[in-house]
Amino acid sequence: MEELDSDRKREELSWLENLQRNSWEPEVIISGIILAFLFAFPSKIYAFSAMLVQEIGLSYLGAVLVLFYLSAMISVFKIFFIVHLILRFIWAGFLGLSYAFPQGVIKEKLFKISQHYEYQKPGEMVLAMERICSLTFAYPISLVFPILISTAYLVLLLFIYLWFEINFFIVYLIFIVSLLLFAIISLIYRKAKWRAKLAKSMMASVSAIYQSNLGKWFSIFYGLGIFILAIPLIFNDVRDFSLFFNEANLLENELKWPTKELSFVEFHQEGKRYPRAFLPSETVSGDYLKLGIARYAGDDKYVVDLRENFQKELDSLGWHELEDTPDLYRFSIGGEVIKADSWKRNRLQVSNQKVYEGMLPIGNLSPGIYTLKIEKLLINYNLFSNNPESIRLRKRWDEIDFIKE
Repeated sequence: MEELDSDRKREELSWLENLQRNSWEPEVIISGIILAFLFAFPSKIYAFSAMLVQEIGLSYLGAVLVLFYLSAMISVFKIFFIVHLILRFIWAGFLGLSYAFPQGVIKEKLFKISQHYEYQKPGEMVLAMERICSLTFAYPISLVFPILISTAYLVLLLFIYLWFEINFFIVYLIFIVSLLLFAIISLIYRKAKWRAKLAKSMMASVSAIYQSNLGKWFSIFYGLGIFILAIPLIFNDVRDFSLFFNEANLLENELKWPTKELSFVEFHQEGKRYPRAFLPSETVSGDYLKLGIARYAGDDKYVVDLRENFQKELDSLGWHELEDTPDLYRFSIGGEVIKADSWKRNRLQVSNQKVYEGMLPIGNLSPGIYTLKIEKLLINYNLFSNNPESIRLRKRWDEIDFIKE
């Protein structure tokens, strides 16, 4: 019986050793597949975050946090697997070198100045690089468990925010307080049973293996370095998302350097959402200008609260009657206010986005370049009670330059 157990252990060790020797094959395949998936994912994250603002009614700050969090997670894993593939490329070069010149350096054939140094053999370099590649590939596993927990907690907070319709600032306070409580509890109950069980998990064990073998500070700074490398990718993924801040004017840079693909259908990228207003093309003709405006879930509430609480302010602004959500907007070309007609609610097939579409009369405009300016009415709500406090007018909510033929 003991001999059978001994043979079984030897077979298991032999199987494991063979698997370790050939680990490069699944590593390269898995890294390539995951990278292909990760590079296609940022646009989906961007569209998802925009959908949370426009369709669900999540605050802009909440959507930005979701976008930054998901983008950071994806970008960090991108860098991990890119580094791994680069190291595997170097490993393959060393492997080819060990096959072509297995004896390594022939000192007698070097210049005299280089002959008294000791050099590594190709086989040693292959083994060293093999170890580095395997370590690099396994490191992201230590991040999976914290990411799953933080993602689940983020989803819970978003559910609380939407279900109870509370101010996002309150949710943010809950988040900060909960982190402080967790840190305090972890310091106080260092020998708690739940911590012992958590330490036995695979993810915690992987992290402990790295810290104990490579050094705890090296492990921390390695992860920090990967995050720093991922920062340019993160900022590229969140570019122009400020346009989805429905309650703010356009930024100076957005006015000076407008993004045409987000203002004109002819330049629009398939699958992307329109953040504000948009026109069919930069060049228009005829007596009417077709205008589309992105629908935001919270705008319906603005209309009701404005009519009930701010009629005097509306009269002082000379605002038209608020009958429907598109009436929150006022349009002007060349300083002259233009009344829009025939508003319709539609859903764009490409991005599944809800929009308002109307017609602006421009028959009196002579051929030339014009700027369509859009103002929007909003309300400032109390931070804690969520009651309407004051009216807000965004005079530069959007501006679009077009050419009248």
